[in-house]
Amino acid sequence: MPNTTAHTLTPDQAPALNHPALAVACPACHAAPGSLCTSHSGTRPRRYNVHRLRTEALSSTTS
Repeated sequence: MPNTTAHTLTPDQAPALNHPALAVACPACHAAPGSLCTSHSGTRPRRYNVHRLRTEALSSTTS
């Protein structure tokens, strides 16, 4: 079984790593800038998207 922790995922495995909102911390799950958001339980990285609040946080810093 492959290792799928956030530290070992590549952009091919986790497209969210290319998301511009990773530049800011996530107010929903408290992920640090540069880190993937986590599931609601905090146990799994969100590989394909980020929380809406994180996208809004990025918008508020760039406008």
